[in-house]
Order: sequence, then C-alpha cells, then structure tokens
Amino acid sequence: MFSGIPRLLVSVRNAEEALMAVRGGADIVDVKEPSKGSLGRPSLENLRAVADVLKQQQQHADRVRFEPVPLSIALGEVQEWIESSSHFGSDFAGESSKLDIESYDAICMAISELQPTYMKLGLSEVAAAGCQGVGRWWNPWIDVRCRFSGDHEWVAVAYADHQRAQAPTPDDVLEAALETNCSILLIDTCVKDGTNLLDWLPVEKISSLRKATAAHGLQLALAGRVTLIDLPLLLPLQPDIIAVRGAVCKSGERTAAVSERLVAEFMQQLEARG
Repeated sequence: MFSGIPRLLVSVRNAEEALMAVRGGADIVDVKEPSKGSLGRPSLENLRAVADVLKQQQQHADRVRFEPVPLSIALGEVQEWIESSSHFGSDFAGESSKLDIESYDAICMAISELQPTYMKLGLSEVAAAGCQGVGRWWNPWIDVRCRFSGDHEWVAVAYADHQRAQAPTPDDVLEAALETNCSILLIDTCVKDGTNLLDWLPVEKISSLRKATAAHGLQLALAGRVTLIDLPLLLPLQPDIIAVRGAVCKSGERTAAVSERLVAEFMQQLEARG
C-alpha cells in the first residue's frame, strides 16, 4: 500500500510518447487514445508499439537499479463492448457503438500476448440504461472483463462527474471493486472539458474514499486533469497513484504530445512533497 510517494502514471498514445514518459521517470505507462475520451481505446498498432518500447527499455536498463515499467491499457467504455442489448434494453448499445467481431478478436488476442499489468473499463451510460444501483450493472462489466485472459489486475473506474456521465456513483464503484477482486479504484473525470477532479468531488469525499480503500487493501488512483497546483490538496490524502496526461503534455493540452521534461518535473514535485 502507500509508501510515502505516489506512483506516477502517465497516459500515452504512441511509442514516442511512451519513450518520453519512461525517460521522464514515469512509474506506470498507460496507453490510450485521448481523442476518444477519458478511457479512449488505443489502436492495435499503438498498443503494440508502446508495449515494445517498454520491453526495449527494460532490456537496456540496469536490472539492479530499475524495475520494469508496468503497462496499463484503457479499453474504452463497457457500453462499447456490448455485442447485444440483452442486458440493458434495446436502446443501450446502438450499432455504431458495437465493436465488430474482427476488431474484438484482434484486441483480445493482442492483450493475451502482451499481458499488461493493469486494465480498465469505463462505466459511463450504464445508469442511463436503467442499471443504476449496485449489482445491476456488474454483469456486463464482469462479462467484458472475462473476455480477456491473463494474469492482469483490473482497475475499477469511478467518474467524479458521474451524474453527467450517467455512471454509477464512486461509492457504488468502490463496492463493486471490492466484490469483484479489483486491485485499484481510479477516480477520474469522464467529460474532458477543462474542469478537473476537484471541481466535481470535494477533498472531504476523496478522503472518505481513501479511508475505505485503505481499510480494505485497495489502492487508490487519482486522475482528472490533475496538475502541480492540485498536489498540496491531493497528496495529504495519500493516494497510491497520481495519473496524468494533460499536465505533462506540451501546452498543457491532453491532445498534445507528452513531454519528457514535464514528466520529470511532475515526478520531482511528487518526490519533493512526499
């Protein structure tokens, strides 16, 4: 559990950004496509390329001093993976949101080969489908998770802006995480519109969630446009992981490229305040 300094997770979209993240000192590299939302599913090409970068970096590292940088994968939203509307009613998953079988098979095969350390699925829109309340949205969430073989850890994603995301509350996601053997509770924002985590969830509520996760041996990760300015408020809560993208991108925009210098600066601030 908490060791004094949170691990830094940096979300990247391609191999070049992954290299910048590792060189900057990121503890975890998360691959996603930021143009597709909070947990945008990356292309297979970028997924494999990022995994190759991490493998190459480990081969060239001094194994006495460096541990492998874990790979995390964002898989999009659960609703994107529903092949039929049987769980939620006919309006839940339209044809445009379904993954075609070829793409589905390719993603499952790639993940089976790459064996990432962490995987995560978003839960937006499940409340809109009439599945609000603990338990009712678990089945499709678990069904999708079971499609991926391997010894990875699942991250339960709670959206701070759950009402506009039409997602379960953080408390509901926490309960589900404990009941379904997740190792991390990630609190993020769903809609990327310039607001951040603290605009949607007060420090007091995050503190309450931190106490609950710690009591049950669950790690807590905080994301949602977290910047250096937020660290004085967030670090006293002792999160296990701080997850960033925009804060380490050039110009501070999440769709820009990850900067090695900005990753290093963020890491330095975590260490200085730890």
